[in-house]
Amino acid sequence: MILYANWPYVLVQAGPEQAANWRQSDSGRFRFGRLPNLIFPMDRSGLVSTLWDDDWTCVGGPVALIDGFLSHSDLRARARRVRLDEDATPPGHKAV
Repeated sequence: MILYANWPYVLVQAGPEQAANWRQSDSGRFRFGRLPNLIFPMDRSGLVSTLWDDDWTCVGGPVALIDGFLSHSDLRARARRVRLDEDATPPGHKAV
């Protein structure tokens, strides 16, 4: 699969247990974190993306899902709605 700046990705079907342990021993030089770069439910109704070289996470999905992030007391200060025709790069960052 080709996504974001024509980078190739390999998609793997996994449950929450496998995804949470996917990179348990990864000690590479990039900020991988413990979860996969791309996560989406089986019906592909949403997407969570934290790329290897980003320090932010993008969440896409139905309006109710996004509204949940925007209204959550711990997340609302760091969340913003982005239209499909807008650049989702966070303020202060530069997309290359």
